[in-house]
Amino acid sequence: MPEAKKDEWSGAQEVKANWFKFDKVGDGVKGTLVAKTFQKSTQSGFADQYVYEIQKADGSLINVGISVNKKGTCQRLNSCQVGEIVGIKFESESPGKIKGGANAKNLKVYTFGMDDTYLSGGLNHKESDIPFV
Repeated sequence: MPEAKKDEWSGAQEVKANWFKFDKVGDGVKGTLVAKTFQKSTQSGFADQYVYEIQKADGSLINVGISVNKKGTCQRLNSCQVGEIVGIKFESESPGKIKGGANAKNLKVYTFGMDDTYLSGGLNHKESDIPFV
């Protein structure tokens, strides 16, 4: 009788995506900015985006994608330094540019100064390791 083939994937757990989504007014994320990169869109109809990697107080990493169409938000976040504690909060909604389209999500950017833990080398990343295009 042939031996049963062992499933090499049994017992595995899927690693969940770590993208933050602003679903409702009041949603937000706060933590140390550890990386910021530019990502070209690969799908038509979707704008390029900046991706801000934030390490939360519990040590988990979360990616926050912000469309380049949100010029003010991107400008404020790009003025923040890697190692700075930042917060991004979904403050309000306003009518979108396209009649009948989705409402625009108005985001506020907050800074809480530099993270002493980051400055002392306590976090996982070093600024020299981070590509920023």
